[in-house]
Amino acid sequence: MKKKRNLEFTILGAIGMLLVIMGHLDYGILTIGGLFPYYSFHVLIFPFISGYFYKPEYEKDIRGFIKHKATTLLFPYFIWNIIYGTITLLLHCVGISIGADMTPWNLFVEPFIGGHQFMYNAPAWFVPALFLLETCNVIGRKLLNLIKIKNEWILAAFYLLIGCFAVYMAMRGSVYGYYKIPGRIMVMAPALALGRLYKCKLEKWDTVPSIILIPLLCIMNAILGHTHGGLAYSVVWVTGFANTPLTPFITMLTGIWFWLRISKLLARFVTKNRAIYRFVNYFGSNTFSVMMHQLIAFMLVKGVFCLLYLSGVACSDFDMELFGLDVYYTYVPGGHNAYKLIYLAVGIVIPLCIARLNEVFLDTSKSYPRRTYMDTVIIQSKDEERNSHI
Repeated sequence: MKKKRNLEFTILGAIGMLLVIMGHLDYGILTIGGLFPYYSFHVLIFPFISGYFYKPEYEKDIRGFIKHKATTLLFPYFIWNIIYGTITLLLHCVGISIGADMTPWNLFVEPFIGGHQFMYNAPAWFVPALFLLETCNVIGRKLLNLIKIKNEWILAAFYLLIGCFAVYMAMRGSVYGYYKIPGRIMVMAPALALGRLYKCKLEKWDTVPSIILIPLLCIMNAILGHTHGGLAYSVVWVTGFANTPLTPFITMLTGIWFWLRISKLLARFVTKNRAIYRFVNYFGSNTFSVMMHQLIAFMLVKGVFCLLYLSGVACSDFDMELFGLDVYYTYVPGGHNAYKLIYLAVGIVIPLCIARLNEVFLDTSKSYPRRTYMDTVIIQSKDEERNSHI
């Protein structure tokens, strides 16, 4: 049962990362006809996973917990931030003006404020935010436990109120500048609490047949979309909340529940094919790398199109100005969105190759557990994998 549960959440993490990439490509084929806009829930999948694997034992050694999170999340983030700062500096020299200057502020402070300092690693803004969220969570739970507040329903309600307050203040225009730091944490807090609540209270009741649950969730989001006139919002900038303060957390629930059920269904299929299992497991186990490196992978694809344009062979409508100014510029020859599949594939494969090179040269598989984007999904060890029935 443990292995099955781990696989389900590994798949959920992989799906969440897939939706993040598609969101950056503006490729809406997995929005289910627009019923589940990526930006109505996809970022919150990861705090949900983090909450699911949270253990009260962490509160017994808060300093050790924070040290572990700093080692597994912040340390690799800042190493790559320095690397991308160097890449940005070099590219500035050849006329590509994407990204800010390489300064101490952009290297070590801006990641906690905006996270888009060098742009090539912009999607990884979530890593410092997650560190702050998990730190606040473990300290907050410790303090609440001291006054005998341990009931997960009460804690979830408390976190939901915090999230609704942040959304309310954002809708009033009061969340800007440095206020976005606590704003992000507060908006993500209900997802983390939901993950913990699901593990402790709700999972045993999650038995509604998929043939009923999936259409029901689709109907719920169809009604929400019709009555609210748009469900997408931005967690990173704490903006775009056009409805009630509670709406983002309703769509968080429906979106995560939908894809969690899909993950459970896929788990039955994945275990029947060793090659698929290994790929899905590796993808879901290295979401940190995919988040960190997807945009530089997109730049490599655009670089090929740029060379074709400069050589006069093809891509006559390639925009050189946007190529040098906007990291999110997605060129598709002839305007055919099918070419976005190339970006999608490269945006997964290149980061996974970087993750593999990191393992080979640093021997990370032996020195510490393989990092995920959220450092939460429990991964089978190599010995367990060799002894697996597949």
